[in-house]
Amino acid sequence: MLLRQPVSASLGDYLDGEFVLPPGPDGEIRCVSPADDDDLIGVYPWALGHANEAVAAAQRALPAWRRRPLGERISMVKAFAEAVRARRDVLAMAIARSIGKPVWEALTEVDAVVAKIGITVGAGLDAIAPRSLPSDKAFVRYRPVGVMVVLGPFNFPAHLPNGHFIPALVTGNTVVFKPSERAPQVGEILALCMHEAGLPPGVFNVVQGDGRVAQCLVENAAVHGVCFTGSTAVGRRILQASAAYPGRMIALELGGSNGAIVTADANIQHAAREIAFSAFVTAGQRCTATSRVFVERAASDALVSELLRLTTQLRVGHPGAPAVFMGPVIDAASRSRALEAAKALAASHEAVLTPREIGIDGVIGAYMSPGIFLASKASGVACEEFFAPLLVVEIVDDDAAAVAALNATPYGLAAGVFCASEDRFERLAAELDVGICNWNRGTVGSSSKLPFGGVKASGNHRPAGLASTLYCVDAVAQIRWPEPPPPAALPGFPL
Repeated sequence: MLLRQPVSASLGDYLDGEFVLPPGPDGEIRCVSPADDDDLIGVYPWALGHANEAVAAAQRALPAWRRRPLGERISMVKAFAEAVRARRDVLAMAIARSIGKPVWEALTEVDAVVAKIGITVGAGLDAIAPRSLPSDKAFVRYRPVGVMVVLGPFNFPAHLPNGHFIPALVTGNTVVFKPSERAPQVGEILALCMHEAGLPPGVFNVVQGDGRVAQCLVENAAVHGVCFTGSTAVGRRILQASAAYPGRMIALELGGSNGAIVTADANIQHAAREIAFSAFVTAGQRCTATSRVFVERAASDALVSELLRLTTQLRVGHPGAPAVFMGPVIDAASRSRALEAAKALAASHEAVLTPREIGIDGVIGAYMSPGIFLASKASGVACEEFFAPLLVVEIVDDDAAAVAALNATPYGLAAGVFCASEDRFERLAAELDVGICNWNRGTVGSSSKLPFGGVKASGNHRPAGLASTLYCVDAVAQIRWPEPPPPAALPGFPL
């Protein structure tokens, strides 16, 4: 069952095509698995100076890389995909140990990394193909943004940053990637795969560290773009730190307090299954996790009963154990915050299923059970992001009340509508302030073949997924006159 392995020695940061250990570290990351307090994954030194060295390396590599033929850039990222595929089990094991995802889920993340390459070099590049406009003299082409910094999250330490740096590389940008400090080993493996793919030195760089390294990268004037996945609070700080650089491209994928609407005519068993999965997969630690449900009164008893049945039967356990659906949250502090949030919910909601700290045979980790709360009317208590396995069900009387309650949050990432009629779904979807809206499908499991992003406090209108190539390039407008026309006679202007 145990994933525990010998402590790995840090390879160092990946700078200018080589792994380099900091000669004088400013700090170190001591990475312990949230699934097992005795599983020390490794110790990773970091240095602020390496952040600036990585940007300088990317800057030096940029001119040659953006001039390199597109076909060669595509070949290299495809070689990266093959290197990842060859390390599928190793990378999945690193994700499972670092984050606490069950191995089955970690494997799906690795597969998503590989799939992203095909989507990017296909439909993603079609979106930015040079083209003539209706006038045969009007033309638009695209050029790379430049040096791009990618700041990775902990919950998808491989897939989400990969969703930024692959389109960036294909379109001719150079990259500096800072992995989450929760998953430095994952960052090292991705760097190894890029090295094996044969990218020129400086095109792809990796620097480890905490928020101070991220701040150093964002404050570097030579950075042309920043891609960040994480909390809204940190997203605001990135915007503030970039105020002096108005030309900088910033793509923010931020938080969510995502809701599902369930009408009386919905398939209740299907809705409950989709909602429970979306609420509790990855221990609720997805930006698209369902945390709020608004159910029409006539369907409320049946829905709550089915949610309770599913949730009490799902298995929480060690990521390496067979048939485990949900592992731990990322650390004990996050678990404490989640349990405090549950206490606040219990003050105004009925606790259908009270979450609690739980133990797992043979190991000590950040494990907790899921929680479900029920309110007879929309309360507004659950408008913030939990990022934990907590679900609030609120009873509403009609569609208008459901829409108003779902929109009553600072966030606007994802929603699911469960109803029998597509016309009804269309009416509801038109009123919801979200970037992702699904019919009879949960809020998680977004397709990389679609744009991905939110509105309000959930992002800054630069959706990732299929649309990621669009923020990795700048449009260049051109008027072309192969044969100059005869000069026009203008008042007061000489011929």
